[in-house]
Amino acid sequence: MKSALAGTLERARSTFSTISLGQKVVIGLLLVGLLLGGFFFFRWITTPTQAPLFSNLASTDASAIVDELNAAGVAYSLTDGGQTIMVAQDQVYNLRLTMSGKGLPAGQDTGYALLDKQGITTSEFQQQVTYQRALEGELSKTLEALAGVRAAVVHVALPKDQVFVTEQAKPTASVLLDLAPGTTLSGEQIQAVTNLVSSSIQGMNPDQVTVADSTGQVLSTAGTGINAAAGDARSQVEQEYEARLAANAQQILDRVVGPNHAAVSVRADVDLSSKQSTSETYTYTNGTPPLSSSSTKESYTGSGTPVGGVLGPENMPNAAAVAGGAAGSTYNKSQTTDNNAVDKTTTTLEAPPGALKRLTVSVVMDDAVARSLNQQQIRDLVGNSVGLDAARGDAISVATMPFDTTAAKQAAADLAAARAADASAQMWSMIRTGGIAAGIALVVLLVWLRSRRREEIEEEYEPLELTDDMLDELDRLRISSTRDEPKPDTRAMELEAAERQKVRGEISTMVSERPDEVAAMLRGWLSETKA
Repeated sequence: MKSALAGTLERARSTFSTISLGQKVVIGLLLVGLLLGGFFFFRWITTPTQAPLFSNLASTDASAIVDELNAAGVAYSLTDGGQTIMVAQDQVYNLRLTMSGKGLPAGQDTGYALLDKQGITTSEFQQQVTYQRALEGELSKTLEALAGVRAAVVHVALPKDQVFVTEQAKPTASVLLDLAPGTTLSGEQIQAVTNLVSSSIQGMNPDQVTVADSTGQVLSTAGTGINAAAGDARSQVEQEYEARLAANAQQILDRVVGPNHAAVSVRADVDLSSKQSTSETYTYTNGTPPLSSSSTKESYTGSGTPVGGVLGPENMPNAAAVAGGAAGSTYNKSQTTDNNAVDKTTTTLEAPPGALKRLTVSVVMDDAVARSLNQQQIRDLVGNSVGLDAARGDAISVATMPFDTTAAKQAAADLAAARAADASAQMWSMIRTGGIAAGIALVVLLVWLRSRRREEIEEEYEPLELTDDMLDELDRLRISSTRDEPKPDTRAMELEAAERQKVRGEISTMVSERPDEVAAMLRGWLSETKA
Protein backbone atom coordinates (compact mmCIF):
# COMPACT_ATOMS: atom_id res chain seq x y z
CA MET A 1 0.00 0.00 0.00
CA LYS A 2 2.78 2.38 1.02
CA SER A 3 4.93 1.40 -1.95
CA ALA A 4 2.02 1.97 -4.37
CA LEU A 5 1.33 5.36 -2.83
CA ALA A 6 5.01 6.24 -2.97
CA GLY A 7 5.16 5.18 -6.62
CA THR A 8 2.11 7.30 -7.46
CA LEU A 9 3.58 10.34 -5.73
CA GLU A 10 6.91 9.77 -7.47
CA ARG A 11 5.24 9.60 -10.87
CA ALA A 12 3.24 12.74 -10.14
CA ARG A 13 6.41 14.54 -9.00
CA SER A 14 8.24 13.36 -12.12
CA THR A 15 5.42 14.49 -14.38
CA PHE A 16 5.23 17.88 -12.63
CA SER A 17 8.98 18.35 -13.05
CA THR A 18 8.77 17.79 -16.80
CA ILE A 19 6.18 20.56 -17.50
CA SER A 20 7.22 24.14 -18.21
CA LEU A 21 7.04 27.15 -15.87
CA GLY A 22 4.11 28.71 -17.76
CA GLN A 23 2.10 25.53 -17.46
CA LYS A 24 2.86 25.43 -13.73
CA VAL A 25 1.58 29.03 -13.38
CA VAL A 26 -1.63 28.24 -15.27
CA ILE A 27 -2.21 25.12 -13.15
CA GLY A 28 -1.59 27.13 -9.98
CA LEU A 29 -4.05 29.85 -11.02
CA LEU A 30 -6.68 27.22 -11.82
CA LEU A 31 -6.21 25.59 -8.44
CA VAL A 32 -6.49 28.96 -6.66
CA GLY A 33 -9.67 29.78 -8.60
CA LEU A 34 -11.18 26.42 -7.73
CA LEU A 35 -10.35 26.87 -4.06
CA LEU A 36 -11.86 30.38 -3.92
CA GLY A 37 -14.98 29.27 -5.80
CA GLY A 38 -15.40 26.31 -3.49
CA PHE A 39 -14.96 28.53 -0.44
CA PHE A 40 -17.58 31.07 -1.53
CA PHE A 41 -19.96 28.30 -2.62
CA PHE A 42 -19.60 26.67 0.78
CA ARG A 43 -20.26 30.00 2.50
CA TRP A 44 -23.36 30.57 0.34
CA ILE A 45 -24.67 27.07 0.99
CA THR A 46 -24.08 27.18 4.73
CA THR A 47 -25.42 30.73 5.28
CA PRO A 48 -28.94 30.46 6.74
CA THR A 49 -31.83 32.27 5.05
CA GLN A 50 -33.07 35.16 7.20
CA ALA A 51 -36.66 36.22 7.75
CA PRO A 52 -38.23 39.09 9.75
CA LEU A 53 -38.70 38.30 13.42
CA PHE A 54 -40.56 41.56 14.16
CA SER A 55 -41.11 44.69 12.07
CA ASN A 56 -42.27 48.26 12.72
CA LEU A 57 -40.88 48.10 16.23
CA ALA A 58 -40.60 51.00 18.61
CA SER A 59 -37.08 51.89 19.72
CA THR A 60 -37.67 50.58 23.27
CA ASP A 61 -39.03 47.25 22.03
CA ALA A 62 -36.21 46.84 19.51
CA SER A 63 -33.61 47.50 22.21
CA ALA A 64 -35.18 44.98 24.60
CA ILE A 65 -35.42 42.26 21.91
CA VAL A 66 -31.81 42.82 20.82
CA ASP A 67 -30.65 42.44 24.43
CA GLU A 68 -32.51 39.13 24.72
CA LEU A 69 -31.03 37.88 21.44
CA ASN A 70 -27.51 38.82 22.51
CA ALA A 71 -27.99 37.06 25.82
CA ALA A 72 -29.19 33.92 24.03
CA GLY A 73 -26.35 34.07 21.48
CA VAL A 74 -28.68 34.26 18.47
CA ALA A 75 -27.33 35.83 15.28
CA TYR A 76 -29.48 38.69 13.94
CA SER A 77 -29.36 41.75 11.70
CA LEU A 78 -31.19 45.08 11.84
CA THR A 79 -32.89 46.63 8.82
CA ASP A 80 -35.35 49.43 8.08
CA GLY A 81 -33.59 51.87 10.37
CA GLY A 82 -33.62 49.46 13.32
CA GLN A 83 -37.38 48.85 13.14
CA THR A 84 -37.06 45.33 11.67
CA ILE A 85 -35.05 42.45 13.19
CA MET A 86 -33.96 39.63 10.86
CA VAL A 87 -33.04 36.15 12.16
CA ALA A 88 -32.56 32.69 10.65
CA GLN A 89 -35.74 31.46 9.02
CA ASP A 90 -35.83 28.19 10.91
CA GLN A 91 -35.70 30.05 14.26
CA VAL A 92 -38.43 32.62 13.65
CA TYR A 93 -41.36 30.85 15.28
CA ASN A 94 -39.40 29.58 18.29
CA LEU A 95 -37.99 33.04 18.94
CA ARG A 96 -41.39 34.64 18.60
CA LEU A 97 -42.83 32.29 21.21
CA THR A 98 -39.83 32.93 23.47
CA MET A 99 -40.13 36.72 23.17
CA SER A 100 -43.89 36.58 23.63
CA GLY A 101 -43.37 34.66 26.89
CA LYS A 102 -41.15 37.51 28.08
CA GLY A 103 -43.73 40.16 27.14
CA LEU A 104 -41.91 41.41 24.05
CA PRO A 105 -42.68 43.44 22.12
CA ALA A 106 -44.50 45.38 24.80
CA GLY A 107 -45.96 47.85 22.31
CA GLN A 108 -48.63 50.35 23.23
CA ASP A 109 -52.36 49.81 23.13
CA THR A 110 -53.85 52.29 20.69
CA GLY A 111 -56.89 52.45 18.49
CA TYR A 112 -60.01 50.50 19.20
CA ALA A 113 -58.06 48.08 21.41
CA LEU A 114 -58.56 50.62 24.21
CA LEU A 115 -62.30 49.88 24.20
CA ASP A 116 -61.64 46.28 25.20
CA LYS A 117 -60.40 47.34 28.65
CA GLN A 118 -63.56 49.11 29.78
CA GLY A 119 -65.40 47.69 32.75
CA ILE A 120 -68.85 47.95 34.20
CA THR A 121 -67.91 50.82 36.51
CA THR A 122 -66.54 53.01 33.74
CA SER A 123 -68.16 56.43 33.82
CA GLU A 124 -69.64 58.20 30.83
CA PHE A 125 -66.78 60.70 30.82
CA GLN A 126 -64.19 57.91 30.74
CA GLN A 127 -66.08 56.20 27.92
CA GLN A 128 -66.09 59.41 25.89
CA VAL A 129 -62.38 60.06 26.46
CA THR A 130 -61.47 56.45 25.65
CA TYR A 131 -63.51 56.56 22.46
CA GLN A 132 -61.79 59.78 21.44
CA ARG A 133 -58.36 58.27 22.13
CA ALA A 134 -59.27 55.16 20.15
CA LEU A 135 -60.44 57.27 17.22
CA GLU A 136 -57.24 59.31 17.25
CA GLY A 137 -55.11 56.14 17.40
CA GLU A 138 -56.89 54.58 14.44
CA LEU A 139 -56.51 57.75 12.39
CA SER A 140 -52.80 57.89 13.25
CA LYS A 141 -52.32 54.32 12.03
CA THR A 142 -54.18 55.13 8.83
CA LEU A 143 -52.07 58.19 8.08
CA GLU A 144 -48.82 56.37 8.86
CA ALA A 145 -49.64 53.97 6.04
CA LEU A 146 -49.13 56.80 3.52
CA ALA A 147 -45.86 56.79 1.61
CA GLY A 148 -43.33 59.19 3.11
CA VAL A 149 -45.10 59.52 6.50
CA ARG A 150 -43.01 58.08 9.32
CA ALA A 151 -45.34 59.05 12.20
CA ALA A 152 -48.64 60.87 12.59
CA VAL A 153 -50.34 62.46 15.59
CA VAL A 154 -54.07 63.25 15.41
CA HIS A 155 -56.07 65.29 17.89
CA VAL A 156 -59.85 65.46 17.59
CA ALA A 157 -62.15 67.97 19.26
CA LEU A 158 -65.66 66.51 19.55
CA PRO A 159 -68.26 69.03 20.81
CA LYS A 160 -70.94 67.93 23.23
CA ASP A 161 -74.47 67.59 21.98
CA GLN A 162 -76.69 70.44 23.22
CA VAL A 163 -80.44 69.92 23.42
CA PHE A 164 -81.61 73.56 23.46
CA VAL A 165 -79.14 74.95 20.92
CA THR A 166 -80.24 75.58 17.36
CA GLU A 167 -76.79 75.45 15.72
CA GLN A 168 -74.52 72.69 16.94
CA ALA A 169 -70.75 73.21 17.00
CA LYS A 170 -68.78 71.39 14.32
CA PRO A 171 -66.05 68.90 15.24
CA THR A 172 -62.47 69.86 14.33
CA ALA A 173 -59.21 67.96 14.04
CA SER A 174 -55.49 68.73 13.90
CA VAL A 175 -52.89 66.49 12.26
CA LEU A 176 -49.12 66.58 12.77
CA LEU A 177 -47.09 64.58 10.24
CA ASP A 178 -43.48 63.47 10.66
CA LEU A 179 -42.26 63.10 7.10
CA ALA A 180 -39.26 61.11 5.93
CA PRO A 181 -36.19 63.17 4.99
CA GLY A 182 -36.52 64.61 1.51
CA THR A 183 -40.28 63.98 1.34
CA THR A 184 -42.81 66.70 0.56
CA LEU A 185 -46.55 66.26 0.27
CA SER A 186 -48.30 67.45 -2.87
CA GLY A 187 -51.65 69.18 -2.88
CA GLU A 188 -53.48 65.95 -3.72
CA GLN A 189 -51.81 64.15 -0.80
CA ILE A 190 -52.76 66.95 1.63
CA GLN A 191 -56.31 66.77 0.34
CA ALA A 192 -56.25 63.01 0.88
CA VAL A 193 -55.20 63.55 4.52
CA THR A 194 -58.00 66.01 5.20
CA ASN A 195 -60.59 63.82 3.48
CA LEU A 196 -59.48 60.71 5.40
CA VAL A 197 -59.78 62.50 8.73
CA SER A 198 -63.06 64.30 7.99
CA SER A 199 -64.71 61.21 6.54
CA SER A 200 -63.89 59.21 9.67
CA ILE A 201 -65.64 61.64 12.04
CA GLN A 202 -69.34 62.27 11.86
CA GLY A 203 -70.32 65.81 10.99
CA MET A 204 -66.79 67.02 10.16
CA ASN A 205 -66.05 68.98 7.00
CA PRO A 206 -62.67 68.79 5.22
CA ASP A 207 -62.10 72.51 5.78
CA GLN A 208 -62.17 71.91 9.56
CA VAL A 209 -58.91 69.90 9.54
CA THR A 210 -55.57 71.56 10.25
CA VAL A 211 -52.53 69.76 8.82
CA ALA A 212 -48.91 70.63 9.66
CA ASP A 213 -45.59 68.88 9.26
CA SER A 214 -42.79 68.37 11.77
CA THR A 215 -40.99 71.53 10.59
CA GLY A 216 -43.95 73.70 11.61
CA GLN A 217 -45.17 74.40 8.08
CA VAL A 218 -48.96 74.67 7.89
CA LEU A 219 -50.28 72.63 5.00
CA SER A 220 -53.99 73.17 5.60
CA THR A 221 -55.75 75.66 7.88
CA ALA A 222 -59.12 75.00 9.48
CA GLY A 223 -61.87 77.33 8.31
CA THR A 224 -60.08 78.51 5.16
CA GLY A 225 -60.02 75.30 3.15
CA ILE A 226 -57.12 73.37 1.80
CA ASN A 227 -54.64 76.16 1.12
CA ALA A 228 -51.69 74.17 -0.14
CA ALA A 229 -53.83 71.75 -2.15
CA ALA A 230 -55.81 74.53 -3.78
CA GLY A 231 -52.67 76.51 -4.50
CA ASP A 232 -50.93 73.51 -6.04
CA ALA A 233 -53.95 72.64 -8.16
CA ARG A 234 -54.28 76.23 -9.40
CA SER A 235 -50.58 76.47 -10.11
CA GLN A 236 -50.52 73.13 -11.94
CA VAL A 237 -53.53 74.01 -14.12
CA GLU A 238 -52.10 77.41 -14.99
CA GLN A 239 -48.64 76.02 -15.73
CA GLU A 240 -49.97 73.29 -18.00
CA TYR A 241 -52.22 75.73 -19.85
CA GLU A 242 -49.44 78.31 -20.23
CA ALA A 243 -46.93 75.70 -21.41
CA ARG A 244 -49.33 74.40 -24.06
CA LEU A 245 -50.06 77.88 -25.44
CA ALA A 246 -46.40 78.92 -25.33
CA ALA A 247 -45.41 75.77 -27.25
CA ASN A 248 -47.93 76.60 -30.01
CA ALA A 249 -46.59 80.14 -30.39
CA GLN A 250 -42.95 79.06 -30.13
CA GLN A 251 -43.40 76.52 -32.92
CA ILE A 252 -44.56 79.28 -35.31
CA LEU A 253 -41.76 81.68 -34.33
CA ASP A 254 -39.08 79.01 -34.76
CA ARG A 255 -40.25 78.51 -38.35
CA VAL A 256 -40.13 82.27 -39.02
CA VAL A 257 -36.97 83.48 -37.27
CA GLY A 258 -35.24 80.18 -36.56
CA PRO A 259 -34.55 78.32 -33.30
CA ASN A 260 -33.12 80.26 -30.34
CA HIS A 261 -34.01 83.61 -31.95
CA ALA A 262 -37.39 84.18 -30.25
CA ALA A 263 -38.92 83.70 -26.81
CA VAL A 264 -42.59 83.54 -25.82
CA SER A 265 -44.05 84.01 -22.34
CA VAL A 266 -47.73 83.32 -21.64
CA ARG A 267 -49.54 84.27 -18.44
CA ALA A 268 -52.98 82.75 -17.90
CA ASP A 269 -55.40 83.71 -15.13
CA VAL A 270 -57.54 80.62 -14.52
CA ASP A 271 -60.71 80.60 -12.43
CA LEU A 272 -60.87 77.37 -10.43
CA SER A 273 -64.16 78.11 -8.70
CA SER A 274 -67.14 75.96 -9.71
CA LYS A 275 -70.50 77.65 -10.39
CA GLN A 276 -74.07 76.41 -10.66
CA SER A 277 -77.15 78.31 -11.88
CA THR A 278 -80.82 77.27 -12.29
CA SER A 279 -83.41 79.02 -14.48
CA GLU A 280 -87.14 78.32 -15.10
CA THR A 281 -89.03 79.40 -18.26
CA TYR A 282 -92.85 79.31 -18.77
CA THR A 283 -94.41 79.35 -22.26
CA TYR A 284 -98.04 79.16 -23.53
CA THR A 285 -99.21 78.14 -26.98
CA ASN A 286 -102.35 79.81 -28.33
CA GLY A 287 -105.22 77.49 -29.21
CA THR A 288 -104.33 74.91 -26.61
CA PRO A 289 -107.48 73.73 -24.80
CA PRO A 290 -107.47 74.40 -21.08
CA LEU A 291 -106.85 71.68 -18.56
CA SER A 292 -109.99 72.64 -16.62
CA SER A 293 -112.71 75.31 -16.90
CA SER A 294 -115.38 76.60 -14.48
CA SER A 295 -118.08 79.34 -14.84
CA THR A 296 -120.30 81.08 -12.29
CA LYS A 297 -123.43 83.23 -12.95
CA GLU A 298 -125.45 85.36 -10.48
CA SER A 299 -128.72 87.34 -11.16
CA TYR A 300 -131.12 89.39 -8.97
CA THR A 301 -134.54 90.93 -9.67
CA GLY A 302 -136.67 92.72 -7.08
CA SER A 303 -137.48 95.93 -5.20
CA GLY A 304 -135.23 97.84 -2.86
CA THR A 305 -131.74 99.03 -3.19
CA PRO A 306 -129.07 96.48 -3.57
CA VAL A 307 -126.91 96.18 -0.60
CA GLY A 308 -123.49 97.64 -1.16
CA GLY A 309 -121.08 100.38 -0.28
CA VAL A 310 -119.32 101.26 2.91
CA LEU A 311 -121.20 101.49 6.14
CA GLY A 312 -121.29 105.07 7.56
CA PRO A 313 -123.51 108.14 8.08
CA GLU A 314 -122.21 109.83 4.95
CA ASN A 315 -123.23 106.87 2.86
CA MET A 316 -126.75 106.56 4.26
CA PRO A 317 -129.29 106.70 1.41
CA ASN A 318 -131.80 109.55 1.60
CA ALA A 319 -135.51 109.05 1.53
CA ALA A 320 -135.90 110.07 -2.13
CA ALA A 321 -133.39 107.56 -3.27
CA VAL A 322 -135.03 104.88 -1.26
CA ALA A 323 -138.40 105.75 -2.60
CA GLY A 324 -137.14 105.86 -6.19
CA GLY A 325 -135.30 102.55 -5.88
CA ALA A 326 -138.19 100.80 -4.44
CA ALA A 327 -139.82 100.52 -7.82
CA GLY A 328 -137.48 97.65 -8.89
CA SER A 329 -133.78 96.61 -9.53
CA THR A 330 -131.84 93.83 -11.30
CA TYR A 331 -128.37 92.34 -10.72
CA ASN A 332 -126.43 89.96 -13.04
CA LYS A 333 -122.84 88.56 -12.52
CA SER A 334 -120.95 86.07 -14.71
CA GLN A 335 -117.44 84.61 -13.99
CA THR A 336 -115.39 82.03 -15.97
CA THR A 337 -112.11 80.43 -14.80
CA ASP A 338 -109.85 78.44 -17.21
CA ASN A 339 -106.75 76.51 -16.16
CA ASN A 340 -104.60 76.60 -19.27
CA ALA A 341 -101.71 74.17 -19.98
CA VAL A 342 -98.38 76.03 -19.53
CA ASP A 343 -94.99 74.63 -20.62
CA LYS A 344 -92.33 74.84 -17.91
CA THR A 345 -88.58 74.49 -18.70
CA THR A 346 -86.01 74.19 -15.88
CA THR A 347 -82.34 74.65 -16.88
CA THR A 348 -79.46 73.88 -14.51
CA LEU A 349 -75.99 75.00 -15.58
CA GLU A 350 -72.83 73.81 -13.84
CA ALA A 351 -69.61 75.57 -14.79
CA PRO A 352 -66.60 73.36 -14.00
CA PRO A 353 -63.44 74.96 -12.65
CA GLY A 354 -60.76 76.00 -15.10
CA ALA A 355 -62.41 78.88 -16.94
CA LEU A 356 -59.95 81.36 -18.44
CA LYS A 357 -60.36 84.89 -17.10
CA ARG A 358 -57.53 86.74 -18.84
CA LEU A 359 -54.54 85.94 -21.04
CA THR A 360 -51.38 87.98 -21.60
CA VAL A 361 -48.64 87.12 -24.10
CA SER A 362 -45.16 88.59 -24.43
CA VAL A 363 -42.96 87.96 -27.48
CA VAL A 364 -39.35 89.06 -27.86
CA MET A 365 -37.27 88.38 -31.00
CA ASP A 366 -33.59 88.73 -31.80
CA ASP A 367 -32.96 92.07 -33.45
CA ALA A 368 -30.27 90.55 -35.68
CA VAL A 369 -32.76 88.36 -37.59
CA ALA A 370 -36.18 89.95 -36.93
CA ARG A 371 -35.44 93.59 -37.64
CA SER A 372 -37.15 93.59 -41.04
CA LEU A 373 -40.22 91.57 -39.99
CA ASN A 374 -43.69 93.06 -39.75
CA GLN A 375 -44.56 93.11 -36.06
CA GLN A 376 -48.28 93.34 -36.77
CA GLN A 377 -48.16 90.07 -38.69
CA ILE A 378 -46.21 88.46 -35.86
CA ARG A 379 -48.79 89.79 -33.38
CA ASP A 380 -51.66 88.36 -35.42
CA LEU A 381 -49.96 84.98 -35.86
CA VAL A 382 -49.12 84.60 -32.19
CA GLY A 383 -52.54 85.87 -31.10
CA ASN A 384 -54.34 83.33 -33.27
CA SER A 385 -52.09 80.49 -32.11
CA VAL A 386 -52.89 81.13 -28.41
CA GLY A 387 -56.56 82.03 -28.92
CA LEU A 388 -56.32 85.69 -27.93
CA ASP A 389 -59.68 87.40 -27.21
CA ALA A 390 -59.65 91.18 -27.03
CA ALA A 391 -63.21 91.30 -25.65
CA ARG A 392 -62.06 89.26 -22.66
CA GLY A 393 -59.28 91.75 -21.95
CA ASP A 394 -56.40 89.71 -23.36
CA ALA A 395 -53.24 91.56 -24.36
CA ILE A 396 -50.12 90.83 -26.42
CA SER A 397 -46.83 92.66 -26.79
CA VAL A 398 -44.13 92.08 -29.44
CA ALA A 399 -40.62 93.54 -29.32
CA THR A 400 -37.29 93.06 -31.09
CA MET A 401 -34.09 93.30 -29.01
CA PRO A 402 -30.50 92.10 -29.35
CA PHE A 403 -30.06 88.70 -27.67
CA ASP A 404 -27.20 87.99 -25.27
CA THR A 405 -25.50 84.87 -26.64
CA THR A 406 -22.67 84.75 -24.11
CA ALA A 407 -24.29 82.07 -21.99
CA ALA A 408 -25.20 80.02 -25.07
CA LYS A 409 -21.65 80.18 -26.40
CA GLN A 410 -20.21 79.28 -23.02
CA ALA A 411 -22.65 76.39 -22.71
CA ALA A 412 -21.71 75.18 -26.19
CA ALA A 413 -18.00 75.41 -25.33
CA ASP A 414 -18.55 73.54 -22.06
CA LEU A 415 -20.57 70.90 -23.87
CA ALA A 416 -17.85 70.48 -26.48
CA ALA A 417 -15.19 70.22 -23.76
CA ALA A 418 -17.27 67.69 -21.86
CA ARG A 419 -17.74 65.62 -25.02
CA ALA A 420 -14.02 65.78 -25.75
CA ALA A 421 -13.21 64.75 -22.19
CA ASP A 422 -15.68 61.86 -22.38
CA ALA A 423 -14.24 60.76 -25.72
CA SER A 424 -10.69 60.94 -24.34
CA ALA A 425 -11.65 59.01 -21.21
CA GLN A 426 -13.42 56.42 -23.31
CA MET A 427 -10.40 56.13 -25.62
CA TRP A 428 -7.96 55.68 -22.72
CA SER A 429 -10.31 53.17 -21.14
CA MET A 430 -10.36 51.21 -24.38
CA ILE A 431 -6.57 51.46 -24.60
CA ARG A 432 -6.16 50.17 -21.04
CA THR A 433 -8.64 47.38 -21.65
CA GLY A 434 -6.96 46.50 -24.92
CA GLY A 435 -3.52 46.58 -23.31
CA ILE A 436 -4.61 44.27 -20.50
CA ALA A 437 -6.28 41.92 -22.99
CA ALA A 438 -3.20 42.02 -25.25
CA GLY A 439 -0.92 41.28 -22.29
CA ILE A 440 -3.01 38.33 -21.22
CA ALA A 441 -3.17 37.07 -24.81
CA LEU A 442 0.62 37.49 -25.16
CA VAL A 443 1.27 35.50 -21.97
CA VAL A 444 -1.07 32.75 -23.11
CA LEU A 445 0.55 32.77 -26.58
CA LEU A 446 4.06 32.54 -25.13
CA VAL A 447 3.08 29.65 -22.85
CA TRP A 448 1.39 27.89 -25.77
CA LEU A 449 4.36 28.45 -28.11
CA ARG A 450 6.79 27.19 -25.51
CA SER A 451 4.79 24.05 -24.86
CA ARG A 452 4.29 23.60 -28.59
CA ARG A 453 8.02 23.94 -29.21
CA ARG A 454 8.78 21.35 -26.56
CA GLU A 455 6.28 18.98 -28.09
CA GLU A 456 7.80 19.51 -31.54
CA ILE A 457 11.28 18.85 -30.17
CA GLU A 458 10.09 15.67 -28.53
CA GLU A 459 8.26 14.65 -31.71
CA GLU A 460 11.28 15.40 -33.91
CA TYR A 461 13.62 13.48 -31.63
CA GLU A 462 15.48 10.80 -33.47
CA PRO A 463 17.52 8.07 -31.82
CA LEU A 464 21.20 8.85 -31.69
CA GLU A 465 23.44 6.81 -33.88
CA LEU A 466 26.09 5.63 -31.38
CA THR A 467 28.88 3.22 -31.93
CA ASP A 468 29.27 0.11 -29.87
CA ASP A 469 32.17 1.61 -27.94
CA MET A 470 30.14 4.74 -27.09
CA LEU A 471 27.19 2.64 -25.97
CA ASP A 472 29.43 0.51 -23.78
CA GLU A 473 30.97 3.59 -22.18
CA LEU A 474 27.60 5.25 -21.56
CA ASP A 475 26.24 2.00 -20.15
CA ARG A 476 29.22 1.70 -17.87
CA LEU A 477 28.67 5.27 -16.64
CA ARG A 478 24.95 4.58 -16.03
CA ILE A 479 25.65 1.39 -14.10
CA SER A 480 28.44 2.98 -12.08
CA SER A 481 26.00 5.72 -10.97
CA THR A 482 23.63 3.18 -9.45
CA ARG A 483 26.03 0.75 -7.73
CA ASP A 484 29.63 0.50 -6.70
CA GLU A 485 31.93 -1.07 -9.25
CA PRO A 486 34.79 -3.36 -8.23
CA LYS A 487 38.11 -1.63 -8.37
CA PRO A 488 40.07 -2.73 -11.43
CA ASP A 489 43.78 -3.34 -11.29
CA THR A 490 46.22 -0.65 -12.33
CA ARG A 491 47.47 -2.42 -15.45
CA ALA A 492 43.91 -2.74 -16.91
CA MET A 493 43.23 0.87 -16.27
CA GLU A 494 46.33 1.93 -18.10
CA LEU A 495 45.42 -0.23 -21.10
CA GLU A 496 41.89 1.18 -21.37
CA ALA A 497 42.68 4.83 -20.57
CA ALA A 498 43.49 5.85 -24.09
CA GLU A 499 40.36 4.17 -25.50
CA ARG A 500 38.07 5.73 -22.90
CA GLN A 501 39.59 9.15 -23.49
CA LYS A 502 38.81 8.85 -27.18
CA VAL A 503 35.20 7.74 -26.52
CA ARG A 504 34.65 10.53 -24.01
CA GLY A 505 35.87 13.07 -26.53
CA GLU A 506 33.32 11.84 -29.03
CA ILE A 507 30.57 12.00 -26.39
CA SER A 508 31.54 15.57 -25.45
CA THR A 509 31.42 16.58 -29.09
CA MET A 510 27.97 15.03 -29.45
CA VAL A 511 26.72 16.79 -26.29
CA SER A 512 27.94 20.11 -27.63
CA GLU A 513 26.37 19.63 -31.05
CA ARG A 514 23.07 17.92 -30.08
CA PRO A 515 22.32 18.76 -26.41
CA ASP A 516 18.51 18.31 -26.61
CA GLU A 517 18.72 14.72 -27.89
CA VAL A 518 21.32 13.79 -25.27
CA ALA A 519 19.26 15.35 -22.48
CA ALA A 520 16.14 13.49 -23.60
CA MET A 521 18.01 10.21 -23.67
CA LEU A 522 19.45 10.81 -20.18
CA ARG A 523 16.00 11.64 -18.80
CA GLY A 524 14.71 8.39 -20.23
CA TRP A 525 17.52 6.46 -18.57
CA LEU A 526 16.89 8.17 -15.25
CA SER A 527 13.16 7.35 -15.45
CA GLU A 528 13.94 3.71 -16.18
CA THR A 529 16.42 3.62 -13.29
CA LYS A 530 13.90 5.08 -10.80
CA ALA A 531 11.19 2.74 -11.99
